[in-house]
Amino acid sequence: MDNQLDLATVLLLHQCSFVVGTVCFLYARWQSRGGEGLGTLAFSFLSLALASTLAGLGERGVLPRDVWALGVSAVGVTGHALFWVGLRRLSSQKPCRADWSVLIVPAICVVFEFATQFHLVDKMRGSISNASACVFLAASALCVLQDSRQEPLPVRAMLAGSIATASLLALLVVVGLLWPDVAPMTPRYAFFLRIICHFAVALFVIILVKERAEAKLRHAAETDMLTGIGNRRWFMSKLPPVMLEGNALLLMDLDFFKQVNDRFGHDTGDIVLVSFAEVIGRHLRPGDRFARLGGEEFGLYMPKANAAEAMAMAERLRDVVSATVVESDGERVPLTVSIGVAASRHRYNGCNSLLSMADIALYEAKKSGRNRSVLFTSQSAAAA
Repeated sequence: MDNQLDLATVLLLHQCSFVVGTVCFLYARWQSRGGEGLGTLAFSFLSLALASTLAGLGERGVLPRDVWALGVSAVGVTGHALFWVGLRRLSSQKPCRADWSVLIVPAICVVFEFATQFHLVDKMRGSISNASACVFLAASALCVLQDSRQEPLPVRAMLAGSIATASLLALLVVVGLLWPDVAPMTPRYAFFLRIICHFAVALFVIILVKERAEAKLRHAAETDMLTGIGNRRWFMSKLPPVMLEGNALLLMDLDFFKQVNDRFGHDTGDIVLVSFAEVIGRHLRPGDRFARLGGEEFGLYMPKANAAEAMAMAERLRDVVSATVVESDGERVPLTVSIGVAASRHRYNGCNSLLSMADIALYEAKKSGRNRSVLFTSQSAAAA
């Protein structure tokens, strides 16, 4: 296979892969209206395309050896350093000025080249260039994987895998140049396989931008814009279609909320809703699902909670709400909540059935004086 790989052809494909990647990054940046890191990624691939072009011109004898050899080494290391900067910014969406300090690496390489003239020795130039590529690519793949904790997009694994594969192939080039007897493949063949990785990286970056945009749209569609918690649509999507025994639902309704709006104004009413959502959110268990269902009504789904545990939670939440201080023009806004509790007592309770039970219990809590928690029972059903 390696005998069939003409060096000029490989270099041409190498240039094309970077040019295509540059176009992809610029297109993604345009579509995402200035996505963080995409411009830097485009410039990094453009730099690597330039390095590959210099290598091709050097191989054909168009440029003096000391010129193209120095350019290939310096521009190549710079391109991979920029790739790390761009990908870290794209992946984390957190630009940091300290990222640019990595450009000191190619600067040191240039000084080292002038001092030692190592770039004139093909084996040394190729080994150092590919070793730096291996390090920067491995660091880039690690960034993509680490950021998946905050943004678990499916494409991250494929993007990280493509970059990690390119890093491994760069390492194999180094091994092939320095220790050809133990190398599993020739440097030229490993170099050729990296071209495929370049195309894959460009493709997966576009998919990452697309998946991120779709995730933001889903989040906006499932989030209450005022309180920042889930809305009814999100809440219903989190409820299992069949409630197993040991699950519970709480429906909460702020007492006399209309009077708050009428007396203090809608701005104060909004503050009350936000404060209520925040205080409830601080007292939930891991795994609980809390959302604003509409107006002043909120829902809480508690998996693995029996009736006693659900009632204890309801009373605790009712107490912390009563103790919450919301002021408007120096005047304290009274804040209490009525809570209807329904716990699944049978092996299979439908989701809508449990919601109806909680709604009946909530109505009973409001009817009996408000600022209280009521558990749905068979007597509640009869009274309804």
